[in-house]
Amino acid sequence: MEEQQIQNFVHRVSTNEELHEELTRDPDDVILREGFSPKVAQIVARLVPHLALDEPISSESPWWH
Repeated sequence: MEEQQIQNFVHRVSTNEELHEELTRDPDDVILREGFSPKVAQIVARLVPHLALDEPISSESPWWH
């Protein structure tokens, strides 16, 4: 369930320019609005720099697996 929520959110961010820009400007508000569980919110918060295209996703990161 949590993995699916994360996958759906990442897909929406990558295909919805408005959501992508909003996430880049105010990630905390977007995460709060999405109503994620604390665990999912923590993971999404760690993904924000990657989703904002500020840094590439590294498969070396332990939380990615």
